[in-house]
Amino acid sequence: MDQSTVDRLTKLAPQIGRFLDLHPSEQAWLYPLIGKAERRAIAILECIQGNYLSYKEIGEQTDTHPNTVKQTLYALSNGGINFRVDSSNKWMTPQGGRNRKLTRIDGRMKAREI
Repeated sequence: MDQSTVDRLTKLAPQIGRFLDLHPSEQAWLYPLIGKAERRAIAILECIQGNYLSYKEIGEQTDTHPNTVKQTLYALSNGGINFRVDSSNKWMTPQGGRNRKLTRIDGRMKAREI
């Protein structure tokens, strides 16, 4: 991930956090308008919601390289999203807000395209 993407994710972190708090119907129509790096950040945040996971585990679940996961999490953290990190360096977002399951939205969007 290049520096401009890191800077953009850091700047957009508060908006990404607000997006995740939206009702799923609002997320559904906004999701196609979001860029690739932002979608990846959302997938990473969903993956670690309520679960402590390593960079490798997050990468396997989101089909993202562990280094990209690390850079994304640091960019979002620098932008103001709070994370918990345990003693084995596994990351988690605190529970709260709406259930963050955009994978269902992806499926609906693909179904609409067909």
